[in-house]
Amino acid sequence: MTNDTEIVTFEDLEATDVISVELVPERKGLILKHCEYYVSSRRHGTTVTRRYNEFVQLCDVFCVKYPYRAVCRLPPKRVVVGGGSPLFLQRRRAALQRWLTLVARHPVLAHDADLRIFLCESSLRLDKPKHDEFILAGTQDDPPGQMTIDEMQAAFVSEQEQLRLVQLGLNRLFKIFERVEGRCEAERADVRELGAALGALASPAPADCSRWLTVRNAIKSAADLATTMCESPIEEVDYEDGSGSKVLLALDALGAYRELCARLTRGLHGERAAAAAAQTHSAAASLLRRRHRYALACCAQESRVARAYALAALESLHELLRTRGAAHSRVAAMWAGLHAALARPSHPVTSRRTH
Repeated sequence: MTNDTEIVTFEDLEATDVISVELVPERKGLILKHCEYYVSSRRHGTTVTRRYNEFVQLCDVFCVKYPYRAVCRLPPKRVVVGGGSPLFLQRRRAALQRWLTLVARHPVLAHDADLRIFLCESSLRLDKPKHDEFILAGTQDDPPGQMTIDEMQAAFVSEQEQLRLVQLGLNRLFKIFERVEGRCEAERADVRELGAALGALASPAPADCSRWLTVRNAIKSAADLATTMCESPIEEVDYEDGSGSKVLLALDALGAYRELCARLTRGLHGERAAAAAAQTHSAAASLLRRRHRYALACCAQESRVARAYALAALESLHELLRTRGAAHSRVAAMWAGLHAALARPSHPVTSRRTH
């Protein structure tokens, strides 16, 4: 158990391990295709092949063994004839990588023997534990000088509300960035379609006079420019390893912490009621009080982990804004380039003098 005043930083968590989850190119199965993943751990120097159901198996073990820890939900499984769409498979792969990253960097879960088996052994054999972390860690008496249970409960309520607001704010920012990215991509598609329309208008005709030819040449230059500009890549937000990934990791970590708080709130009320109903000095009441304190101490540590991810996400916002600003600048440059291509000297209207 770490001290309540210990600071957890994103850099410390990141140094624990770097996880990679990649799709195996060939899907297995005759009718209902399933995917396999190459799972790599820098810490262990290993690469193993895993199926989605094996991720589920590890998650189930952790939920039983660590009821007082913030274990994220896995992305949903979707059984589709043919194996599912490429977009769905890529999003699920990225979500599995984030899930395993949070687990492999966790101050407690990172040292779990079942996680080591998952990352290192070719065949996965996991059995659900018979006891949770509280029993496995022992029930020794608390050292003197620690916070009282009431103080820990008050800190738990306060921290829960603070991180709830952080989660709501980050989630709102992420949705805004998604909408902005969608609009930017839609504008690129409009420019591409504009280029095709201009190209159709640029075809010369036998009846064209010099003025028509001047306009058609300008239109052809604009059409070629639109096609060229749309083919050139625009810098996108990196949701795998860059600033975007920090926001998604933070949202996953904060979501798991919020679910933990909700789960503990229900359980802690029951434990307090049971402890109050039991005889004050009985072994059962003492065990309930120790479990209560243990749960609050675990949640305090989980809040520090969630804060570390949230802080890293907030610190990366400037990079997200820079990337989005650069993308909009490129789109603005497209329109400016089209304007320049279509610009041509005006033809003065000559008037005839009548004598």
